[in-house]
Amino acid sequence: MKKTMSLTRLAAFLALAVSSQTFAAGTNLDVTFTALLRETTCDMKIEGGTGDGKANIIPIGAGGKISLADIASGSESASTTFKLKIIECPASLAGLKTTISGSKSGYLDTAISNGVTTGKADYTGVTIARASAPTAPFTINSADDDKRLVWSSQEITSQEVALIARLVETKSGSATTGDFSAIATFNFEYQ
Repeated sequence: MKKTMSLTRLAAFLALAVSSQTFAAGTNLDVTFTALLRETTCDMKIEGGTGDGKANIIPIGAGGKISLADIASGSESASTTFKLKIIECPASLAGLKTTISGSKSGYLDTAISNGVTTGKADYTGVTIARASAPTAPFTINSADDDKRLVWSSQEITSQEVALIARLVETKSGSATTGDFSAIATFNFEYQ
């Protein structure tokens, strides 16, 4: 094994010596770059709430207020709908998967926990699901296709998916009143 290493080092020194002599003689050196050019990805937009479409604030409840009783009972007033939209996608787009990221609740894998630090509503979270399947929320931070948003061919063709955000108790019977705020990040994987 030592002989192989010595031969390799010798070859490297010879290559370096030849290269140094080439530069000393003033010879031009051409470099060729090659790359595989791919189509760009889609632009994403959020429809609903207020914001620029890239970062929106989506209030839940009338004027962003909801009663604890409505949250505990699963009332429709404790939810709101919004859409993810894809814009200017390449024709080659065959599949799209979205992982919903955020600070996952320690009590409920499908809820993003409250990010407020003082005066907060404890044991509350927000879930996100398809509007067509509101009782089947996605698991937060999951890359498992059964637990995240996998766009159907119809949703890719229509370039949007309707979603529902719902305030929920993360620990049954323990929720308290207070302020609530959470951040959801949508990470896209193209195919």
